[in-house]
Amino acid sequence: MRVLIFLLGLLLAGGLQAQDIRLYIHLDPAVRKTVSGRLYIFSQPDTTKGVQDPDPFTPTPTFIKDIRNWDGQQPLLIDSTVAAYPVKLNQLQPGYYKMAAVLDINTEERVNTAAPSNLYSPKDVLLKVTAGESSEAHFTISRTFKERTFRENDSVKQVVFKSKLLSDFHKKNMYIKAGIKLPASYGVNPNKQYPVVFIIPGWGGTHYEVAQAQTAQRYGMNLGKEKIYVYLNPETQTPWGLHAFVDSRVNGPWGKALVTELIPYLQQQYRIGKDGSQYFIAGQSSGGYGALWLQLHYPDAFGACWAVSPDPVDFRDYTSINIYDPAANMYTDSAGNTRPFFFWKGQYVSTMKNFMQFEYFMGDGGQQQSFEAEFGVLGKDGKPALLFDRHTGVLDKKVVESWKAYDLSYYLQQHWPKLENKLRNKIHVFAGAEDNFYLDRSVALFQQRVNKVQAAAVAELIPGANHWSIWSPAFTQRMQAEFDKRIRNAD
Repeated sequence: MRVLIFLLGLLLAGGLQAQDIRLYIHLDPAVRKTVSGRLYIFSQPDTTKGVQDPDPFTPTPTFIKDIRNWDGQQPLLIDSTVAAYPVKLNQLQPGYYKMAAVLDINTEERVNTAAPSNLYSPKDVLLKVTAGESSEAHFTISRTFKERTFRENDSVKQVVFKSKLLSDFHKKNMYIKAGIKLPASYGVNPNKQYPVVFIIPGWGGTHYEVAQAQTAQRYGMNLGKEKIYVYLNPETQTPWGLHAFVDSRVNGPWGKALVTELIPYLQQQYRIGKDGSQYFIAGQSSGGYGALWLQLHYPDAFGACWAVSPDPVDFRDYTSINIYDPAANMYTDSAGNTRPFFFWKGQYVSTMKNFMQFEYFMGDGGQQQSFEAEFGVLGKDGKPALLFDRHTGVLDKKVVESWKAYDLSYYLQQHWPKLENKLRNKIHVFAGAEDNFYLDRSVALFQQRVNKVQAAAVAELIPGANHWSIWSPAFTQRMQAEFDKRIRNAD
């Protein structure tokens, strides 16, 4: 009896099972009569801040419930039985929490709570959690996220181009979106043609960024000889995550659509020539991989590429894991130690297991799934086949084999003899020597293969730079100078 009383006292003191927390979600009939989708409840323990999507490296408590045909007549109940990460609702530590509700009903875009047509509660709700006591909170979903407005002017234009190739592949209307930045002389010199720089941004980047001062500074849009910049959107109609303009067995022929459809359309709409040597392509992170992939697979379409902090370009080091090793595990190393993940300010912020499992918990469209869609094949469930088991970290050897064609280091080694004349001096790959996602290791292996086949290509690690700080003024000026050396008859 004394043992039972003691255990009960521990439960009450810790508030583990005794507290009953309930969240009630109401639907304003003015926004929707009936809804289906995935409901997210996000929390923020620091009540001095507003509620945002959780940081995937250090996620705050998040709760999910899939719903079908909810008419709003009765409120939805969120309690300790719903899916949760990293703790169940009744396991929240005592204190105050700001919370917000988002209903994701947009099935064409990856998990992105602000995607057009998604619904949300406009006011953060305050929940008080007291150990051993019941508590509740009410949310009203009454707003709809709208399509973002692209603001054009004389020098900034938007392109929304319907692709036949992609539409045929997906059996629905598919569009390529881009922001166009025109040079200062474009409106006053009607006979001049300009070289073009295509840019693929990294994770979360869209064509709306083309008009931002930070974008112009990073890519040096106001430096050197005048050029037209085409800032591509890799986040359009991508339920599995950004496609990076790579031809994919899952995402479809985004690269081919860019080269054979969008570029001819731009030639008609803007004063650019038809000489591919005057088209340059650059990208950051996922966009860096896309830039290199496009240069390798469409060597005549571009005069050169600059892949900066690219996603893994050699799968012998896929964010620190050799996926070809039969004994490899995504979550633990050969000694059984937990793999750390994401290096920031001298410390590892997360583990590979925590990052991957939270991403899987959140649903479709995370970074790992984007790789599985970009490099792999569809699984039996109609989704990209998983590279590894999300619970154990064990890799699927068949999926690994299906990825091999997208190992760009291997591709370069296999194809350089026949592509040398088309690719000589066109490839530039850079990573910070202190990349936060270990992408420098992959670039180093790529560099070894470049040297092995004696390819006329640049693969370089920038000392002291990380995934983002690689974009120093000196690096930007260097890239622009390399553009300018290749431009003919620009004046």
